[in-house]
Amino acid sequence: MGNVFAAGSPPSPPPPPPPPLLPVPPGFGGPPPPVSALGAPPTTPRPTENGGDPLPNPGAFEECHRRCKELFPVQMEGVKLTVNKGLSNHFQVNHTVALSTLGESNYHFGATYVGTKQLSPTEAFPVLVGDMDNSGSLNAQVIHQLTTRLRSKVAFQTQQAKFVNWQVDGEYRGADFTAAVTLGNPDILVGS
Repeated sequence: MGNVFAAGSPPSPPPPPPPPLLPVPPGFGGPPPPVSALGAPPTTPRPTENGGDPLPNPGAFEECHRRCKELFPVQMEGVKLTVNKGLSNHFQVNHTVALSTLGESNYHFGATYVGTKQLSPTEAFPVLVGDMDNSGSLNAQVIHQLTTRLRSKVAFQTQQAKFVNWQVDGEYRGADFTAAVTLGNPDILVGS
């Protein structure tokens, strides 16, 4: 007498595992590295992640937490009306009126210019952004890609026609790193 399952067809292979919900970062997907006795490092060379390919550039520091910040809405009390108008392929203006019962009501006028030096479908330089409110305060930024690896940014802030803050940034993008230098409120005459 034999087993009923022995006479049947061979068992089918197990189904493939479901796809992961989130992408697995490099270095976390394979089997764990071998552990040798007494905590000594393993003697066999460890294979490199991604088959020896170098890690990609992580991007600018400002971009690290941008996705998280976009998830949280800006809280306000009252009504806000924003009107955007593109005047050409490179120039856009916007008007924003905010009416509030708790805080001050205000008006903002903004202008954006995007240059003709296009590096990719989503990036063109120089970029000039300005925003002025009804009290005369101005926020302005100039961003320019000097070379394929070197980017600069200058930001100004005034309050009622007085300079409050200005900042100069320089960013260098290497093959697998990004280095940035920032000068805040530099005063050449006083030496600060």
